[in-house]
Amino acid sequence: MPDRINKLRATVTELEAELAGLSEVDEETRAVLEEAVNEIQEALHKQPEEIEHQTLSDRLHDATKGFEASHPTLFGIVSRTIDTLGQMGI
Repeated sequence: MPDRINKLRATVTELEAELAGLSEVDEETRAVLEEAVNEIQEALHKQPEEIEHQTLSDRLHDATKGFEASHPTLFGIVSRTIDTLGQMGI
């Protein structure tokens, strides 16, 4: 599990950097992604049994709809984040 946590931390850091550098993402999408990043950061500070297994992956997936073609780098980062969350059971 520590390897997955480290991978998730690295991916979240990459996602934060990509979001900070984007000016062409609509505010609603940006807000959803930033909220997801905050939730992931909070989850990383909890014990596995304390994490609510909710729909964070689903919300991230929904947020990516519509910008796969316009922001492929961001889409790839979010996709990796979703995969890692799934592997961790989050």
